[in-house]
Amino acid sequence: MNDKWTMGIADKLSDVQNGSEDLSIYRVPRKLRKVKEDAYNPRIVSIGPLHRDNPNLIAMKEHKWRYMLFILQQTNDFKNTTECLKKCTNAIYGLNTKVCESYAEDLTEIKEQDLAEIMLVDGCFMLELFLRYDQYCSDIPLKHQSNDPIFSNAWMIPAVKHDLALLENQIPFFILEILYNIIKPHIPHTVEYTPPNSVTSLALNFFQPMNRKATNEDTKTADCKHLLHLLHNFFLQTRSDHIVELGPAKASNQHARKEDTETANSNHLLQLFGKFFLPAKASKKKSKFKYCASDLYDAGVQFEKGLAEDHLLCIKFKDGEIKIPPVFIDDTTDSLFRNLIAFEQCHLKSSHHITSYVILMKSLIRSKEDIKLLKKKEIINENFAGGEYFVHFGSILDHVNPKDFFFGDLCNQVNDYSRSWFHWRKFKVFWMVRLQRYMRSLYNTYFSSPWSITAFFAAAVLFSLTVTQTYYAIHPR
Repeated sequence: MNDKWTMGIADKLSDVQNGSEDLSIYRVPRKLRKVKEDAYNPRIVSIGPLHRDNPNLIAMKEHKWRYMLFILQQTNDFKNTTECLKKCTNAIYGLNTKVCESYAEDLTEIKEQDLAEIMLVDGCFMLELFLRYDQYCSDIPLKHQSNDPIFSNAWMIPAVKHDLALLENQIPFFILEILYNIIKPHIPHTVEYTPPNSVTSLALNFFQPMNRKATNEDTKTADCKHLLHLLHNFFLQTRSDHIVELGPAKASNQHARKEDTETANSNHLLQLFGKFFLPAKASKKKSKFKYCASDLYDAGVQFEKGLAEDHLLCIKFKDGEIKIPPVFIDDTTDSLFRNLIAFEQCHLKSSHHITSYVILMKSLIRSKEDIKLLKKKEIINENFAGGEYFVHFGSILDHVNPKDFFFGDLCNQVNDYSRSWFHWRKFKVFWMVRLQRYMRSLYNTYFSSPWSITAFFAAAVLFSLTVTQTYYAIHPR
């Protein structure tokens, strides 16, 4: 009986598959999705296999095939078009195993030809979209623009950008690279237009993340798994000087040495955790700003806009001044942050830099006054109805478990500075802020209308005349 049971276990183990190291495209965890469902769902176009059967996205299927035809017909030569198509199909069809290894979801139910077709059509669609957008921005007339719904409707391009940056709406980046390497030699070079050398350049020119243009092909954009991963790496083009761990406290050596005596009587895991995973010496480091932006400003901390070419995470503090690169916010920014954070939560090899940025901004923005201040300093540039983006910064972090924090040193420096009075610059700024506030309050109270200003000057003139009259009455000539 025991041998038979052992053989059964062995058979089940033989069916277990090893996890793929190329895993990078995931379903968004339910706990994140339920906070804001539409932030993770495509609006008009399905990319990849996960949303292929969504009935709301069928309208774009025909247009994806049309774009595929456009990109294959770049040379207007039937022979070259047929040759290019054959090269593409041969290259993609042999990659099904590698494609499946990129997805956390089991794709074995999809037929081999169907999966290859999804990769081919979606890959060609994306490349043609990027090329047309690149030409559009270079003022090159587009072929077939009159019947192109994407470039003939102003709202379509932002909607497509939203869809192409969703975690569940991805295809492997190597598909795009293989197709572009085949198709690029067939794209005619003209005096007016030369196509970019790489898919990375094409994609970043299309997205222009947070209104930032890629100035060069940074090494960190290499080895990208998909478009969302490319955007993640683009924002990470800065180096971490210090990372504060936010995960569960690690067991100290002292705990390990006491393992035999303190864990011997544990009856279950929960009791073991209670004894073993006790936090070590309490850390004085903070994982966020102690005060919001307006309170820090009142305490003498200055806010300045960083350089537009600086990357999102290039936030610095020096001599009582926080420099934050400008961030452009529109109705797709919320979804982009949520999907980048979902990727960080799912991908084991990913750092939590974007999560850290949102934690930082959430601690800065807690009211409309904070938004008003950051707008005044041109740190936040909104094209967003309502202007109450701080609500979204808060909800973005619901059910998010950060494992590290990128801005630990910065927050500690600012918190220490805001509590200290041994800085002449801070003392001067502190009273200048208050003087400006009192002057503004005085103006709003007594000089808010032309009549009140006129009355003030009339009263001043009358007072001067009265003083003069009194003086000469006492000291007659």
